[in-house]
Amino acid sequence: MLGNDIFEALYDNLEQAVGNAEGFIKEKAQQLSDAASASFEWIWEALQGDFNEDMSTGQIAANALLGLIPIVDQILDCRDLAANCRKIHEEPEDSWAWVALVLTLIGLIPTLGSAVKGVLKIIFLFVRKSGGDMAKALGRSLKPINTFLLDPKVQKVLGNISVPSVLKDVVEKLNSIKSMLSTSTLLNLFDEVINTFKGLIAKLKSLAPDEVITWMESALRSMQYVRTQADKMLPNALKEAIYKLEDLELALKKQIKSLEQPHKALADTKSIHRLDDSVAQIDPHIIRSMKNSQKGIYGEIISDHHMKERGFINLLPEDRQVRKMTDKPRGRGIDGIYQNTNPPPPYVVTETKYRTKAGKYIDDDGIAKDTMLSKTKGSTVNGMSYPPAKQMSDGWIKPRLSEEIDYKTFKDITKKEYERWLMIVDESGEVINITKLDKNAKAQGNVKI
Repeated sequence: MLGNDIFEALYDNLEQAVGNAEGFIKEKAQQLSDAASASFEWIWEALQGDFNEDMSTGQIAANALLGLIPIVDQILDCRDLAANCRKIHEEPEDSWAWVALVLTLIGLIPTLGSAVKGVLKIIFLFVRKSGGDMAKALGRSLKPINTFLLDPKVQKVLGNISVPSVLKDVVEKLNSIKSMLSTSTLLNLFDEVINTFKGLIAKLKSLAPDEVITWMESALRSMQYVRTQADKMLPNALKEAIYKLEDLELALKKQIKSLEQPHKALADTKSIHRLDDSVAQIDPHIIRSMKNSQKGIYGEIISDHHMKERGFINLLPEDRQVRKMTDKPRGRGIDGIYQNTNPPPPYVVTETKYRTKAGKYIDDDGIAKDTMLSKTKGSTVNGMSYPPAKQMSDGWIKPRLSEEIDYKTFKDITKKEYERWLMIVDESGEVINITKLDKNAKAQGNVKI
């Protein structure tokens, strides 16, 4: 869509767009089509965005990123508030919907700053989806927050920022604004957004189709209706929102502490580990056209990233860990040996398979097979004999385990026991299934992802 072309241009030229948003948008619109109609279309697509309940991590992060751009941020604010008001209009007695509205309004306070506003926008999206559970919402927010803040273009605009430093800023800003939060402050913010939305409608009336103006006027009426109820409903909602902000501060402080200790993670949250650019910059769909050996390596990197985000420490020697698409295949050894910082289980041994669209399974030897786990014939490598055994059975794991790690760790793993996980990655670039195996490599059930 034309609007998406302008969004892409805004992203590709983020620094220029932040500095001169209006001029840049007009220029790009003129290049793509008639300036007036092109500008209308991208505004219309932006206003539709937050009504999608199932945005991907990339879409959520992109929303926060585009919010750095003047003019665009105002349009996104209108969209967010319209989504809140629609929910209240549908269920006016839903007290949580009013709390969500208050959180959205708090996120519009100008003194928060661009990075903090972007992070809060992401967190508050997940708060709405988590029924107010702030720790759960923060845990679900970390991946898009990471994607947003560590984007190279965002780093260039905002400076060389780190995720923990921005989360600390969020805590400090929340502390500083709590004393100034009042019903009148929020109502003023509400009125400003309504006036901005009215201005958008006035500008687009001569350009947009009737059904679009009808939709926008309906959204405006919904916002105005909620505004008439706000004097009565906001005071209690604000009190509850402040309690939620205090919960969020506690969750943020715990998460910051976790992030500053890279090998520790909180239960039910994710530590942030950045993928190498050779992997992060790949459109997962491009993997289809790559060689099978590259698909196998890609699967192992995604699998390892999945484990590290959840607080697992890879115990394989550094030279045995794959991190880049340029790394060479390592043969048919153990893919991952992990210590769990939140046991049980204390240890996990993993095998990763990349599943193709045709239903074949590939590991880093690049061979596509119909079966996930094959039986080895037995071999001698560097003087070590490996008996015939089914892949991921104890008969296959233990001889290889002793070769991969030091003796002390090996004894600890065999004493405390370990779980065996078969991990499946596909072209989505995600781990889509984890199967727990018994000592004979037979399936015992699925591990929750």
